[in-house]
Amino acid sequence: MLPKRPDSGKRVLPPISSDGEKLFVKQVESNLQNELIALESSNNSEGEKYTVYRNAFSEVIEHVSAYKPLLTAIKAEYESCIETIQRGQKEAFFLSGKVKAMAAEQNTLTLYQKRADELDQKIATVKADNERLRSELNAISSSMEKRSSLTQLCQEEDPLPKKKLSMPTKHIPGLTLEESTDVQRLRKELNNLEMMLENLKSSKTKQYKPRWRKDELKQHLASKSKAKDHVSDQNQQFKARNLKLQVALDALRAYYRDHQDTMTPAEFVTLALTRSASKMSLKSQDTTSNFEDDDPTKEREAELLLEYIEQFNDLFEDKHYSEAAMHAANSPKGILRNPETLARFKAVQVKPGNPSPLLMYCEALVASVPAVGIIPDAETSLECVKAALSEDRVDLVTHWLARDRLTLSEPLGHLLYNYTVDKPQDVVLQCLPLAQTVYVKVGAHIQAAVCMCKQGKIQAMVEYGQTAKFSQATYLGVLVACPSVPLAELLLQLSYDDPGGALVSFADIVYQLLRSEHHHIGLELLERVQTGLLAFGLKDAVFKDKKTKNNVWQSIIKSCHESGLEEVALELLAAVTVLNTIQKAQEELVS
Repeated sequence: MLPKRPDSGKRVLPPISSDGEKLFVKQVESNLQNELIALESSNNSEGEKYTVYRNAFSEVIEHVSAYKPLLTAIKAEYESCIETIQRGQKEAFFLSGKVKAMAAEQNTLTLYQKRADELDQKIATVKADNERLRSELNAISSSMEKRSSLTQLCQEEDPLPKKKLSMPTKHIPGLTLEESTDVQRLRKELNNLEMMLENLKSSKTKQYKPRWRKDELKQHLASKSKAKDHVSDQNQQFKARNLKLQVALDALRAYYRDHQDTMTPAEFVTLALTRSASKMSLKSQDTTSNFEDDDPTKEREAELLLEYIEQFNDLFEDKHYSEAAMHAANSPKGILRNPETLARFKAVQVKPGNPSPLLMYCEALVASVPAVGIIPDAETSLECVKAALSEDRVDLVTHWLARDRLTLSEPLGHLLYNYTVDKPQDVVLQCLPLAQTVYVKVGAHIQAAVCMCKQGKIQAMVEYGQTAKFSQATYLGVLVACPSVPLAELLLQLSYDDPGGALVSFADIVYQLLRSEHHHIGLELLERVQTGLLAFGLKDAVFKDKKTKNNVWQSIIKSCHESGLEEVALELLAAVTVLNTIQKAQEELVS
């Protein structure tokens, strides 16, 4: 049973008491407001507002399961009422249009009649103009006949033929109608065309050769190659025959010198030739090796390389830069993987928004490393990264470095580090690890440590410094290049734990920070130590640091006094005074 309201006696819904229902109501109201604001900003129709309210009402019905039948019935009645109103609006709109059309029929007939009268007047005007033009045409025809008769009489009197002037039927390309009738402009254009014609004729005779001439040279080269092969074969045959004759001659000389009676000269020569067969074979191999420089296959290889370069030049001149880049990157023996080719692509000027030919070549150059087996040198790698960063292709550089397809160098790390200047945070987070990787691999330890500090990897930087055996000056250089309170605190803590180690001392850290433009970091560090935020206080830090001279402490105390840190200055002064007294007492005892 629903509770009754005391003043009216009507049954009302119970109040929302639980936190879950309140949260649900707030969520529904918030979603409803957001949807309505979105509809107002997009200028949508009222029907979509009904849809928003209907969806909100459905959420309430689904949530309040106890009143679901009653609320569903109410929702159905409202939707029926809304549909009836919308249907009535559509019918009213249709009927209003129909009424307007019926009211406009009378006006339409009047306009048609008026239009018919206007057309009658125009027809009469056109007929009058036709009569006038017909009379003018007759007059022109009669004058043309008179002129033609006079021309015939003149030709009969003067039998010499004259050159007929032909009127152009089309406009001259590149000239307007007024310029086409201007004699001075036409003469200037004629001079330009004659000059262009002379240049083309000169280029045809000096710079270019016809294709048939190239084919003729190829045929001539092929015939010469065949003739050379034939001569080489004959030369080999003659050399083998010469060797055999030399062996036979030597055998005959030995036969007559030693007075051999056991066999005839022919048998002795045959035996000598048989024994020297292996030696003759070896000599023939040596002869072949001596003529390797005349091997025609090498000339064929050179010819193929020249054709390959010509194909690249044709692609480049036709502005097919993508195909030319792939052609050059996959060139045999890396003949086109050189700085000259890179310079040609770099010199190409393109409009903003168009693909960069230089980046196309760099992508092809790096992508072909597994197939070619040649990694670009340090200078070429630097140019490739420059081309990628000029197009904001950090992802491309990341891929190249991950695949080890570039020659790393310290300038490459500088390029990646400097690219992060005035860049969004996401770009900085992408480029700094790349620069760090390059610096680590090339041994630029200080730059690598700075990159780590820029990324907030302070602990990793300290561990890297210990591995690379950083000196105290190196740590101070990193702190000055990338000053921060966390880095200074970590260095302080490590130097306090190991006062005799390689890390910088407390006084050196504070003194360098106070001398730099980031002196506020040094003051903040002193305040944190003085207030006990670290594991040691000012007195402990001073007593641990026995190497710092008194003038350095006095400079730090003076800076604290000038900056308004009176308590820090007093505590430092007291600790330094006590330390100096103890050191003097120890010296007196030793002496």
